[in-house]
Formats: sequence, C-alpha cells, structure tokens
Amino acid sequence: MGGIGVVLNPNAAGNRGAGREVDRFREIVADNGEVVVTADLAELEVALRRFHDRGFDLVAVCGGDGSMCHAVSRVVQIWGEWRLPDFVALRGGTINNIARTVGGPARPDAMLQGIVAAYTGGRPFASVDRPLIRVNGSLYGNVVGAGLITGFLEHYYRGRNPGPVSAAGLLVRCGISWLAGGKLIDAVVPRLAARAQCDGEVLPFDAFTIVLASSVSHIGLGVTPFYLSGRKRGYFHVLAGPATPGQLLGRVPRFWRGFPATLDSLYDNMAQRFRVEFASPQSYTIDGELFDPVSVLELESGPTVRFLKGESV
Repeated sequence: MGGIGVVLNPNAAGNRGAGREVDRFREIVADNGEVVVTADLAELEVALRRFHDRGFDLVAVCGGDGSMCHAVSRVVQIWGEWRLPDFVALRGGTINNIARTVGGPARPDAMLQGIVAAYTGGRPFASVDRPLIRVNGSLYGNVVGAGLITGFLEHYYRGRNPGPVSAAGLLVRCGISWLAGGKLIDAVVPRLAARAQCDGEVLPFDAFTIVLASSVSHIGLGVTPFYLSGRKRGYFHVLAGPATPGQLLGRVPRFWRGFPATLDSLYDNMAQRFRVEFASPQSYTIDGELFDPVSVLELESGPTVRFLKGESV
C-alpha cells in the first residue's frame, strides 16, 4: 500500500502565510499521498491517525524542530516504537537543526520534490538515523533540557527575529552581562534545587544550573558539546550540574569543538536512564519546544527513526 503524508504547521515561523507552499506541496505529492495543514495538536493527531489507517510509510513535517518533536511523539504512539515510518524534515521553523543535520535541499518544495521522485521511482534513499530520547513516558526528541537551556530559549523567543544571528547575539549579551555583573545572566542561568540520578548512580549535587541530555552531537550554532552521543547504541549523553555561568562561558570553545568540558561541577557521561526531581516544578524543553513545568523529568533511551534526505547516489 504505502503513501506519503505531509503535515505543515502554519504557526511555525517559516510557514506564516504559507498558502502557496501548501498548493505546491499538493502538486508535488499528487496522488501519492496527502498534504494537511495542522493548526494545533488535535488536528495533527487526526491527520497522523488517518495516515496510519491509510498505510502511509513516509511522513514529512514542514515546521521547526518543535513541530517535529510533536509529530514524532504522536507517530510513535500511533504506529508503535518498532514499526515507525520514515520521516522527512522540511525547514519551516525558528529552529531547524534536524533538517540541517540530515542535509538535503534547503527549500522545502525542492526537498519534497526529490523525495517524492525517488519514492515513486522505487529508488534507494540517502538517510540519517537519529536515536530518540523518551521523555516522561510519552514524548520523544533528541535534545532535552532544563535550567540554562530553557532560560536561553525563553529570552531567545522573545526577540523580534529569532534565528541564528539572534541566538549568537543573545550568547554575546550573556557574556557581557556576566562580565558586568548584570541581571540577564542570572535570569538565563537559574540555579535549580534538585536531585538527580543516572542509571542508578546518584549525582553529588543538590542544585543545577544546567540539565541537558542529547542523542545527537550538537545543539545548533555549530556547538557540539555531546561528544559521547552515538558512541554506544541505546545510550544518550548527559551534561548536568551546578556549573557557574563563568565556568560554562569559559568552556564554550571546548563545547564548540566537541571536547569534554573537564569541570568537576558538571556531570558528563552516557546514560540509558536519567531522572531529575526538582524541589519545585520547572519548565523544560525538547528540541527547542518549551513545555509546562514538571516536578520530575525522567529520560530513557527510545527507538531510532530514519530521516530521508534524498535519493542515494
């Protein structure tokens, strides 16, 4: 049977007023599947269940990493962890790290056109496998965090034109704030009272400025702090601890180059399970999407998904 299901998030930054994009997608997909605009999570759920019922084996998402997080999480619940379709990441959001990592044409219509041509022609695909982290039992993504990462994203999304330039500018402003003893750095890097354990090992900290876990090597802007990601199947990389803003800023060159931070105040290890219990509920992020505060953040190794980037050459 098979088929191609395309969902477009009209709320994603790159998709505002995307009527012509939808028409172009429908022209490309033609009778080989369905293109749906999903304005909220309820509409996304309905569309994906219809794709499943129709036997579609390829799901393309036009939005940012947050859109992909929601789509993948629902696909896993609908299809099951071990019967997943292939995915295509079409750039359309504020944060498009997945699409950049996978590769392929930057223009969504060009990417989709190449995928459909190879699919209908029965030709092999070039692809990238990305292992997922299961978050609190029901959500799935590649980069999960609290503390510094949520503080940074909250300030980043308040900017007028979110993008790589804005993110780099905010990082510079944080450095200046730290040097000048300003308020911005304290707001971006809060100190969270919490206890954590990794695969049964209790971490020797009672507060955290950074809680980060990733199954991929980078988090955008060319920064690759997760040098242990991909080392061992079924594991992800954890960076967590009470490292100060000065310590973290001082290690930015090492993070950029994918080297260990070598900080006593930063737990740095691979994990299959990681659990944080916060003294008070804290917001968290999955792949750039911000979620409501929780008291417990429980992470486990999840399934691997295959992202297609075009025809194999």
